[in-house]
Amino acid sequence: MAIHASSRFFRFIVLFFNCMLTFGSYFCFDMPSVLQVTFTTIPESNCTEANSTANVSRHCNVTCDDCLGMSQDDYNLLYAIYAWTNAVVVIGAGFLIDKLGNRVGLFLFSFLCVLGSSTFAAGAMLKGTSAMLPVMLLGRLLFGSGNGSLTIVQNRLTAYWFRNKELALAFGITLAFSRLGSVLNFFLTQNFEAEYGLTWTLWGGAMLCGLGFLSALTVSFLDILGVKQLGDADNLRSESKKVRVTDIRYFSLSYWLLALTIMFFYNGVFPFVADS
Repeated sequence: MAIHASSRFFRFIVLFFNCMLTFGSYFCFDMPSVLQVTFTTIPESNCTEANSTANVSRHCNVTCDDCLGMSQDDYNLLYAIYAWTNAVVVIGAGFLIDKLGNRVGLFLFSFLCVLGSSTFAAGAMLKGTSAMLPVMLLGRLLFGSGNGSLTIVQNRLTAYWFRNKELALAFGITLAFSRLGSVLNFFLTQNFEAEYGLTWTLWGGAMLCGLGFLSALTVSFLDILGVKQLGDADNLRSESKKVRVTDIRYFSLSYWLLALTIMFFYNGVFPFVADS
């Protein structure tokens, strides 16, 4: 027998795949922090000279084959470009999601996460060339465009499916899954990089973002099915048509105070994570 969208079981299936949207992207976000030594150490060679009557031979052994040799400024740019892109794009992304709906946002922003993390991994393969840093920064820019915006869609889906029903619990579970991605990154990435190398590590992060894209496909299907069963499709379309940019003037003082609180919290925490 089919599970109806009004059932608790259906809601929590939606919640599971909704949580998986950002598990991989949160894992990828802080990978540069864990790999900071590898990113900033200059590849060095231990060289020895062997003298003979005929000539002098020189033998060199590279001590850090995976190291990228970034300066501290270049490394900090990886976080700066993500943060600024995220801050600018999410405003337009929120309006776009309100106008076009959750499914468009799911596909677009989860794809940007995959594209950005893949571009970042590809850039690391260009080590020793002038193209490495620009390509890696482009990857972080694309990743920043997708990750913050994807969180907006995720929260919007949670608010719809759990309105008046376990809403706080659902938000808590969603946040826990995202933070679990960050925690596992701090525990696993360095050991994985030591065993398999930087290239496979970064591409592994991109694959986790690919898992998020597959979750976006799944939760989109469940959302279409559920909204149809509940008969809310027409209401959602009519609400989307009413959204205007000028509606920002109706936001309450408590909303702006909450936004400032979150801004100062992020300002106090994330710079230390970036340079940890």
